[in-house]
Amino acid sequence: MLKVNRMPNVDTRSNFYGLIFILSILGAILFVFTEFGGYTTPPYYYYSVSLESSFNNPDLIAYAPLFILVICLFLLNIFLPLKELNIIKTSFPSNSAKLGFYSSLGILVISAVGGIAFEAILSDSNARDWWLGTGFYTGIIGGILLPLLYYFIMKNPKQPT
Repeated sequence: MLKVNRMPNVDTRSNFYGLIFILSILGAILFVFTEFGGYTTPPYYYYSVSLESSFNNPDLIAYAPLFILVICLFLLNIFLPLKELNIIKTSFPSNSAKLGFYSSLGILVISAVGGIAFEAILSDSNARDWWLGTGFYTGIIGGILLPLLYYFIMKNPKQPT
């Protein structure tokens, strides 16, 4: 009979935290430096909705708090894995996987609400064409993958060392 040895859960948890760290860094960078969406108005003026443009264009200032909040949630998800992997010492709660899970869901909800508001506002305006960009999809994909990874971490309890 063949015996199959299972890998310890500690290594699995470390791998999940490593993936969360990498995805959160990529998400924060993409959310800061790419456009959330864009639109054109007659006669072919191009507008980009991003963190930078939300501070430069008074019409887009309402998006600034959403961008800042999502970036803060991505940054939180960068530091939580570092704490769990004992790379840094912080005073985060002991159950940081649950905090990360809910903050990741926050990224998803804020990105989805921002995208819906963007579409609703532009459908009633005189914009000729509009689109959702990399920043929007970063929030949606990150908001789906990160909670999934935190869920796997919560399903694998810590093994005594």
